Amino acid sequence: MKILIAVDFSQIGREAAFRAYRYAMDLRADVTFLHIVPSTPNVTEGYNLHFFVSPEARATEAKVREAAEQQLRRLADDIRGRYGELPHSRYDWRVEVAENAGTEIVRIAERDGYDVIVIGNKGYSTLERMLLGSTALKVINQATCSVWLYKHTEKEDI
Repeated sequence: MKILIAVDFSQIGREAAFRAYRYAMDLRADVTFLHIVPSTPNVTEGYNLHFFVSPEARATEAKVREAAEQQLRRLADDIRGRYGELPHSRYDWRVEVAENAGTEIVRIAERDGYDVIVIGNKGYSTLERMLLGSTALKVINQATCSVWLYKHTEKEDI
């Protein structure tokens, strides 16, 4: 089994990644952590720039991608540090650049033969979701494989 974990660096996205990795351990599944950087990183194209505070990081797509790669690597290391290595499976992480995150997540899942996409139910603020639409909703509606939608509850122990 192959699981694609879409990460947007929001709190819900982080929780979804932790939970999905734990499920992958139980299922002996391969895991890929994926973050999509918009081709032009600005909030009107669906990217949460609250994460990047450095003006230099916003200057070019390459710098934004590099910052996202570092953050994704740290997240993957945090998760592996908490739960350990995947027994009998492998994990990977990658950052891609695309105009539409939801469409790109689905495209990658189909192209690379993932069985499941895991995504958090919200990452942006309410205003950003109203202006941009929901990446999770796009993934749910477009995916040909199963989608596990993570929703935070007060009882979460992550």
